[in-house]
Amino acid sequence: MKRRDEDASIEQLVINSILEVRNIHFRMGIKKIYGLLSPDWIGRDKFIRIGVDNGLVLQRPKNYARTTFSTKSSRFINLLVNKPINDINKVWVSDITYIRIQDIFYYITLIMDVYSRRILGYSASKDLRAISSCRALELAIRTRIGCILSDLIHHSDRGVQYISNEYLKKLNDKSIGVSMCNSVYENTHIERVNGIIKNEYLIPLGIKSFNALGIELKRSVKKYNEMRPHWSLGFLTPIDFEEKIRTIPIQEREVLYLYTEGNKIYQQEELFSREQLGY
Repeated sequence: MKRRDEDASIEQLVINSILEVRNIHFRMGIKKIYGLLSPDWIGRDKFIRIGVDNGLVLQRPKNYARTTFSTKSSRFINLLVNKPINDINKVWVSDITYIRIQDIFYYITLIMDVYSRRILGYSASKDLRAISSCRALELAIRTRIGCILSDLIHHSDRGVQYISNEYLKKLNDKSIGVSMCNSVYENTHIERVNGIIKNEYLIPLGIKSFNALGIELKRSVKKYNEMRPHWSLGFLTPIDFEEKIRTIPIQEREVLYLYTEGNKIYQQEELFSREQLGY
């Protein structure tokens, strides 16, 4: 009877732990919650099993709206084929997703540093005009103020927003290279982050207005950058990861390769080993 009571207490503690984390990270998976908490009183498999048995597994939402209206222009090629990445400000990736609020579709643009997974620029808009993407780019550049961006490549799909004169001028003014996908599989990093911000943070809030969307988008990006750990970053947050790699000589850092069609080198499971990052 004592063992049964102990098991019941542990089960309730696991449930409470998962629900407490989800008060902040609304749709964080059970495995990631375990890694975030790192409890020494229960193993990972048992923690996950209790969560599953109590119906705490999240269902993946489906996307239906189209946000990319591609151009057939071959003006910009994919510059990331076999390109090694071992530092921040080498490749930024951008994408647009939608969010439905009271039967109205609004749109979110994100720009992320692919090496650290840090969201640098973001914007919410009522339409798909290029001006919203320009606002996200301006914010990304301000975020990296004082940094040298002449070695940077901006990578996106072939959406018309990214070939607008205003957007290209902003890139050209900073000597930022322009790279575009050949297929939908060549920009998966930022597509995944778009999904996280939308499905794990914004949708569960039940946002009622466009103004509220802008406020909550800013808060969600802050949570993502400063509080949400990543397996691929040695379970660091993007902000902590950027601080950590400053202590690692650039020639000793793991190299990241992004998937491109015909590329034989793919992204590694983790950028850094736990030993290298002090775990």
